[in-house]
Amino acid sequence: MKKFLFWLIFFIIIAGVVFYFGWIRVPENNVALGFSTITGYDTAFMESGKINWRWQKLIPKSYILKMYQLETENAEVSVSQALPSGELYASEMTGNPDFSFSVKYAVIYKIKEDSLYGMATSGALGDDGLSSFYASVKDKIQNSAASLLGEEMAKAMAGSTFSQKELEDGVKARIQGQLADVDIISFETVEAKLPDIELYKAAKAKYMENMEKKQEIAAQQEKETNDFNAKIDQRIELLKKYGELLTQYPILIEYFKSKNESLLPEGVNIEDLVN
Repeated sequence: MKKFLFWLIFFIIIAGVVFYFGWIRVPENNVALGFSTITGYDTAFMESGKINWRWQKLIPKSYILKMYQLETENAEVSVSQALPSGELYASEMTGNPDFSFSVKYAVIYKIKEDSLYGMATSGALGDDGLSSFYASVKDKIQNSAASLLGEEMAKAMAGSTFSQKELEDGVKARIQGQLADVDIISFETVEAKLPDIELYKAAKAKYMENMEKKQEIAAQQEKETNDFNAKIDQRIELLKKYGELLTQYPILIEYFKSKNESLLPEGVNIEDLVN
């Protein structure tokens, strides 16, 4: 009996030691992925709150364990743009209205476990874990928001209407469609400053009207200048002809003077010809 108890206790101790050295504790909000030089990557993540044990861990220097946090990530993105030629059109209006727009979004998201497993086993994750991935996600959110906001402003200028809620839903849907590796937990508009589209259209119409008037005035001035230059050229040509005539026949000078220059064209003086 004593021998039986001895061996029972001995096996229990051995089992406890084996369990302890093969046991993997996963902290809350984390998942763990092991790699064995014998069997390769685990087929799934080990999760917290479960009994995780790997026999490969018993073999020294043959098992590597990596932890990944599954906590949600917070990001704020800001988009600032201006309507085309907004400052130029605003200069035509009283008060110089602001035709720029800006929106700030607060986004909460997390990576999908399936995507994380694929990136972890393919080597897509660097030494910084998910930091680079989350940075790229924020850039994609920024670009998607800026792109859609610009498109909606263009539609509004063309006559379409939109609400801030529709814009928010549209941005969220586009981001989720372009980010298949993450789940959008929350997407909210923190700040929004949108321009008065009707005022912008009125400012543009007024600017174009003023430009048309300026072009008409410039064209009229150019015509008047050309007409004036043409008259000057005609007068110079006329004086040149009479000058040549009087040079050739000097006696005509006395003749014109005796006739009080009445034979000369209007605006032509004998002094102009002989000086």
